[in-house]
Amino acid sequence: MNLNAYAAEKRLRIFEELKKGASPSEGAYDEKLLREARGKSQPQMGATRYEPNTIVLEFIYPDPRSSTLVLEVRLAAPERIVFMSVPTWVIEQIWQGEITGSYHFESEANRLLEAFRADLAEDANQKHFGPQSPTRRG
Repeated sequence: MNLNAYAAEKRLRIFEELKKGASPSEGAYDEKLLREARGKSQPQMGATRYEPNTIVLEFIYPDPRSSTLVLEVRLAAPERIVFMSVPTWVIEQIWQGEITGSYHFESEANRLLEAFRADLAEDANQKHFGPQSPTRRG
């Protein structure tokens, strides 16, 4: 099962538990915040975020009379999560939304692949987690 399917399965199961008034059957969360949220409204699904070893599921409890609460349920990932950035050779060859690839000498292709593999290393990959600044291509 891939990461998106795994996270979706967990999110749906925990969402159903929360809708029934139960506590999440797994993961870490703020008990006090959950008690407060139950007094507001029914939960809504929020975002799913990833950290290198954690899946963070957000459940939103809206309240038109006061502030909305967001309950985070933090699940330990069964293996390390990595961000796989789009390689530069793909970015350079997008034409009218179609990604086709690009041509390179074999030596350059090997250098590009090594740079891509290096980005999967734990320290190098960490930069892809958390808030991201917008990028511009010039």
